[in-house]
Amino acid sequence: MKKPIDPNLDNILDDILASESKASESVLPKKEQISEEIKNEIEETLNSSDEGENIDFSFGENVPTTEKKENAAQKSDFEITPKSESEIHRSAHSSSGEHHHSSGEHHHSSGSHHHSSEHHHSSHHHTDGSHHSHSSSHHSSHHRHHKKKMSIPAKIGISALAIILAVILAFVGTLAFLESRGKNELKNVPDQTNYQETIEYNGNKYVYNSDVIAIAFMGVDKRDLGLDNGSVGTGGQSDADILLTINTKTGKAKAIAIPRDTMVDVDLYSESGIFLRSEKMQLCLSYAYGDGKAKSAENTANSISRILYDVPITKYFALDLNGIAPINDSIGGVTVDSLYDFKDLGIKKGDKIKLTGDMTEKYVRQRDMDTVNASLNRTARQVQYVKAFASQVIPAVTQDFSVVTRLYDTASKYSTTNLSLSNVTYLASLMLSKGITNFDTVTLEGDMQESTKKDYADFVYAEFYPDKDKLMQLVLDTFYTKQDK
Repeated sequence: MKKPIDPNLDNILDDILASESKASESVLPKKEQISEEIKNEIEETLNSSDEGENIDFSFGENVPTTEKKENAAQKSDFEITPKSESEIHRSAHSSSGEHHHSSGEHHHSSGSHHHSSEHHHSSHHHTDGSHHSHSSSHHSSHHRHHKKKMSIPAKIGISALAIILAVILAFVGTLAFLESRGKNELKNVPDQTNYQETIEYNGNKYVYNSDVIAIAFMGVDKRDLGLDNGSVGTGGQSDADILLTINTKTGKAKAIAIPRDTMVDVDLYSESGIFLRSEKMQLCLSYAYGDGKAKSAENTANSISRILYDVPITKYFALDLNGIAPINDSIGGVTVDSLYDFKDLGIKKGDKIKLTGDMTEKYVRQRDMDTVNASLNRTARQVQYVKAFASQVIPAVTQDFSVVTRLYDTASKYSTTNLSLSNVTYLASLMLSKGITNFDTVTLEGDMQESTKKDYADFVYAEFYPDKDKLMQLVLDTFYTKQDK
């Protein structure tokens, strides 16, 4: 085989991914921020308590008593000093007196009109004054009743409740924001995508369905993503290539497995990253023509798109070998019926086994190198594993939504992707809202042929050619809507 050409590509997508990650992190409320808000809220509540109630609530900090008093003095500049009871009484009496005087003037006017009732006027005025004295006393008592302060436990309880509600609202708001943003990003189709809006096939007309999103998943045969010492062609190959599609309107999900040996036009680049030409070769080699990370994954996604008649594929997720076991074990392992004989482990085809640790990698990677159809058997095991993994994850997410974040954090250590946390949040919420608990699995049908290239005599080189009619029908059924005649 030809030696891969080093594209020496830039890291524009890495910068974009970094900025997306930071943007997503900035939206989420940090525990430190929430803790500080709770601390300030409770301190503010306690500082406003009755004088003489000495309460030390320093949150474990060694704050001298004098310093606390100084802080209290500083805070008093922003507080309203309560009046004494006598001042309240005088203020209430004066206010009521003014009202009484006004009433007296009105009564005197009435007296001018009835001159003979002067004695009655005086007597009535005296009675009214007595009533005013009683009213003033009652007003003062009523005012003191409202000034009675709430108990400390009650204040803390109300403050804690308010903070809990604020945190819940912040979480719900953040979740809604991530979901909305993720939806817009996933459903946005770039203008440069060369897909066909309408297709006429076998006398029928089909229109592209914009409700369908597609994500390319790749399993790279390398321990750590990237190039070895910057050498050309050391970025690895994508041994597992699966396209996940989800119809956001109907909730129908499908996993399309594409054999690694599928022949396709792969983009080749110069060492400075300039596009040179496209050359037909195995799909798995697309990953080698890049930087071993984002550019390699993008190049592979483009090749998958070409195989599927240029349908838009803008999102990708590439996982290295080191990530298989940690992700598998994070959900407690995956149980499958073996599709392969692992003689060294005493496992026969049909045995029920629980995959954990290194056995997981062995199950999805091992193949015979001396048969032309070896990769097809491995592809079947990979599809089986993905489906079994999903069947355990989806119910877990319905019970605990934080599973999404934990899986995302674990996978991020061993992968390169342009799926942001907002994208993952939207996908998870979509699965819940649409009741997606499973998905169909399809493997491209076609002919596996032995390659005429014999770079190494001890190995068999395979070339897979999809059945064009079956491939076209699969694309139409998945990405297009048939129009009525």
